Amino acid sequence: MALGTVVGVATQAGVSSLSRVAVYVPGGSVRLSDPYDLEVVARHAGPATTRRGLMALVVLAVAALGAVLGCLYARTAGADWLLMFLAGLGAFAAVTATYHLAVRLTGPRRFRV
Repeated sequence: MALGTVVGVATQAGVSSLSRVAVYVPGGSVRLSDPYDLEVVARHAGPATTRRGLMALVVLAVAALGAVLGCLYARTAGADWLLMFLAGLGAFAAVTATYHLAVRLTGPRRFRV
């Protein structure tokens, strides 16, 4: 068993049952393997780009602003400190969860096997 990165799928023309998965293994070689012989270990995550890092900072600022506004609106409604904290935490979590979902959907599609 070797740890490698999936680089593609090779199929014979017109026969989908004969598909093979191309796996890049350390040492510079590519192996063809049956799909049922592979076990997914982890996703490959490339280094963050400047654009993605800037987007993360913008999302963090918007989440902090949402948390502050949630606390202020809860205080205006007459809530005590615990409900104010929970409103702020909920606003922060809603923004960051949306960001994490977007990153997961648009992230790299390479798998380590």
